[in-house]
Amino acid sequence: MLPYGRRPLPTSLHEAFLLLFFLSFLPQHGGVEVNLSSFRTFTPPEGGLTHLVVHNKTGEVYVGAVNWIYKLSSNLTKLRSHVTGPVVDNEKCYPPPGVQSCPHELSQTSNVNKLLLLDSGQNRLIACGSTSQGICQFLRLDDLFKLGEPHHRKEHYLSSVSEAGTMSGVVISGAQGEDSGKLFVGTPIEGKSEYFPTLSSRKLMANEENAEMFSFVYQDEFVSSQLKIPSDTLSKFPTFDIYYVYGFSSEQFIYYLTLQLDTQLTSPDASGEQFFTSKIVRLCVDDPKFYSYVEFPIGCTKDGVEYRLVQDAYLSRPGAKLARSLGISEQEEVLFTVFAQGQKNRAKPPKESALCLFTLRKIKEKIKERIQSCYRGEGKLSLPWLLNKELNCINSPLQIDDNFCGQDFNQPLGGTTTIEGFPLFLDKDDGMTSVAAYDYRGHTVAFTGTRGGRMKKILVNSITQPALLYENVVVSEGNPILRDMLFSPDHQYIYTLTDEEVRRVPVESCEQYSSCSECLASGDPHCGWCVLHSVCSRKDRCERADEPQRFASRLEQCVRLMVQPNNISVTMSEVQLVLQAQNVPSLAAGINCSFEDYTETEGHIMGGRIYCLSPSAREIAPITRNQGDKRVVKLYLKSRETGKKFASVDFVFYNCSVHQSCLSCVNGSFPCHWCKYRHMCTHNANDCSFQEGRVNMSEDCPQILPSTQIYIPVGVMKPITLLARNLPQPQSGQRNYECIFYIQGKEYSVTALRFNSTSIQCQKTMLRTQEMNRTG
Repeated sequence: MLPYGRRPLPTSLHEAFLLLFFLSFLPQHGGVEVNLSSFRTFTPPEGGLTHLVVHNKTGEVYVGAVNWIYKLSSNLTKLRSHVTGPVVDNEKCYPPPGVQSCPHELSQTSNVNKLLLLDSGQNRLIACGSTSQGICQFLRLDDLFKLGEPHHRKEHYLSSVSEAGTMSGVVISGAQGEDSGKLFVGTPIEGKSEYFPTLSSRKLMANEENAEMFSFVYQDEFVSSQLKIPSDTLSKFPTFDIYYVYGFSSEQFIYYLTLQLDTQLTSPDASGEQFFTSKIVRLCVDDPKFYSYVEFPIGCTKDGVEYRLVQDAYLSRPGAKLARSLGISEQEEVLFTVFAQGQKNRAKPPKESALCLFTLRKIKEKIKERIQSCYRGEGKLSLPWLLNKELNCINSPLQIDDNFCGQDFNQPLGGTTTIEGFPLFLDKDDGMTSVAAYDYRGHTVAFTGTRGGRMKKILVNSITQPALLYENVVVSEGNPILRDMLFSPDHQYIYTLTDEEVRRVPVESCEQYSSCSECLASGDPHCGWCVLHSVCSRKDRCERADEPQRFASRLEQCVRLMVQPNNISVTMSEVQLVLQAQNVPSLAAGINCSFEDYTETEGHIMGGRIYCLSPSAREIAPITRNQGDKRVVKLYLKSRETGKKFASVDFVFYNCSVHQSCLSCVNGSFPCHWCKYRHMCTHNANDCSFQEGRVNMSEDCPQILPSTQIYIPVGVMKPITLLARNLPQPQSGQRNYECIFYIQGKEYSVTALRFNSTSIQCQKTMLRTQEMNRTG
């Protein structure tokens, strides 16, 4: 940096020429990427993970895998493990070889966990695998001790299908005082309808050794609590099956979302193209004969594109804003679903997918309307895969209300139109695979997993406005996220599952946002700005957040700070600064002003304003040294209560003295003056020797005007006249002007005569032969 002292008088004309200084500033970078290492992870060396359940009271996590069941703490520390395989088996052996000798060759066969359910009322886990024809085990929740398994009667086998993610079950606990509950379970059967029902309800006895355990809830010689795929259907469509994607209970009903071959679009010719359709299936919990069985096609459409391949679903309740948009109560249930585009390729559906929403009210209304029309004798039962022929509906005077659970006629019943959901969000690249959602303080937040191992966080507050994708987190790069994506009981975390690992991901990562504007512009409804702590966080993590202006939840609530003056010269020290702050909470505990980390001064609050002093001359020097004509620093307000800097404004120290020409001095952004008799730039006009010597505008700057080329004959003395502007008259004690020539790196000077402020002449100018030779 140039010294700030007094400058010598100008001695040569060339010092009047203009110097330009170009200042450049590096861009600022904000934001912090979510650190994957902060996610708790469970990665067993065996891999092969298939299912995940979370205990809604203890928060403990149970994981199903190939040959293993694991119990984990809520932070994913392994607590217990239970071996389920390999098993000496052959899927052709029915019953399994452990029960009856089998003519087929046996081998060590991996046991794929296909169903993992909590039966919390009986403190046990139901784990069903692929070996031994799909037998289940009952494991104690505390230590995974094997309490027993069904007695290997024919009805105890679920299915030998080894594909995970195709079976779904719903546990219904017994009423108070009852020693049994129910398990509704749906499964594909791979054409073995003589062995396995596709849908059934089974008894869950309190005692695992009870002979009734896992038997059908009802069975006589004509009817039982099961549904089988007819052999006629399998004869016509050998690959026909039903894949159960998601199951849940609501009020007195059990629902399933399924994928199955669309027998209306698919040709019976095995070589033809296959089409699939998604269905929603409903049964009454207390209907042991399955007379209440109803199914409807389900899907959603956006911009003429149909999404019909259901990938996952999640039952939830809407936040206040979404409920208002839907015209329903916040207590009503909604179903979030992910569909892939089209109706082809069940196993590898298109990546284009849609997040859709259904209200249970609408689903129930559609089902009730269908039942009512059938009981009026209108139409047919319309369930070709199950009935194999069209049966007419029978007229009946029965009154059909919301709780109707069927008769022995007009059943089973199929819907003739598709129940359409509200499309909320489209993903054309990643391929959504799973979904979970919940209400956070009136906002509905959906989380979707993708094939590429990402989690999309989506704000859904309306069905008429686009949903907002506000964060896209890499959870497990390149590994598809499986369907079981579940919240911790306190909804602080969401557990994700791939075939290699379980991860615990915070539902929010507010700490990644480093400023109030960045925090509140993120779109994450969990995040607000904790003002005096200067951190982005949830409201419940912000101290005294309910007090006025201590927690900002909208952009316009961010603290705004202004300072006057907002710039001073580097030669000015301990200047009184007045700061005005908007949207600040009580500062009764005190406030300091901090110039970044250089210096800090005490602030005083009077009349709603904050008064601080600028740094002293000694403190300014390290701030501005070697910084050119200005140094921009952050002036912070620092809370004495929290010790945190919570608001800032740009403050400028400017340095006039670095300017070496009049034009750069007076054309700058700051109040600098050019002293034309002292050839110096200063912020203090009194530094100039004469009032007439002060220049504040570029029009008044001394300067030489451009001219054409000037030719001088060698050896001939010739004066050179130059046009100028604003050339000052030398004052007493000052030397006259000189013209300085630079030839071959050497400096030559001759006397100059100022005619007036616009003209000057370089006298006795002559180029000698030796100089010419040197230049030639």
